[in-house]
Amino acid sequence: MNPSEPTNPTHSTNPTHSPILPGHSPQDRSTESEQTETPDLHEARQAADRAASSIIEALGGHVIGIYLHGSLAIGGFNPARSDIDLLVVVRERPERDRLYQLTRSILDVHNGFPEGRDLEFSVVEESVLRHFVHPAPCVYHYSGAHRHRYASDPEYLCADYEDADLAAQVTVAYERGTLLYGRPLRDLYPAVPEADYVESVWSDVSNAEAEIADNPVYLTLNLCRVLMFLEEGAVASKKEGGEWAAKSLPEWSDVVRPALALYAGEAQSRPAVPESRLKAFANAMLQTIGEKRLSGI
Repeated sequence: MNPSEPTNPTHSTNPTHSPILPGHSPQDRSTESEQTETPDLHEARQAADRAASSIIEALGGHVIGIYLHGSLAIGGFNPARSDIDLLVVVRERPERDRLYQLTRSILDVHNGFPEGRDLEFSVVEESVLRHFVHPAPCVYHYSGAHRHRYASDPEYLCADYEDADLAAQVTVAYERGTLLYGRPLRDLYPAVPEADYVESVWSDVSNAEAEIADNPVYLTLNLCRVLMFLEEGAVASKKEGGEWAAKSLPEWSDVVRPALALYAGEAQSRPAVPESRLKAFANAMLQTIGEKRLSGI
């Protein structure tokens, strides 16, 4: 879920994947989820490292850590449609000129990505992670939704706004992310409060009944992983959430399995699920999720 444009913005351990700049050593990647190292995955991880190196070069000593989260870190990455997701932690808000430099540098990196692949990352101050408050302030955000605006307006910044998504992004990076630069989040900061994580993922799916017909794969699998967390306490990928629901909610397998197939690239067209069935699924999931959310389970 990308922020709207603010009115006043803004695998196993493998050191060969780490961004190596003068004075910086390769970092441990032991938190990375196991995925078969296909050529596509190898290329995507190298692309993530190029982005991390570009961020470090632009922001310099401001950067404390860079963490890969999302499907490339925790599983289910589809080279044809998955984003590369990063979390960047800084000591303090960089100067405006450095943020402009960051935009120019990251646009160059993004322009080298394969067609259809997006890059998304948020920059947060470390004080936010030490004393997390939801929704958390975001220093700077880059994503495909802002790419053309960044490219056409050199003074545009998506920056300095409260981001309801950050609690979820930080939690995934904390629990299952891949360290690209710095030290593990667990060594530096407390975990995001569970209630804040739940509110963050709830905000991403709360309108699912009205929106699921337009975005069936994303919302179907996100609903599944939110319920999986509330039922199992597991921070899961969309793929894992869908696989869990396919087994745990067999009455909805006709909705979940087609979404999984398209997400994994096993199908080429949108799931042929009637809109009424999609809406019924969303309604039922939202009722269950809402009850568990309000009861604190």
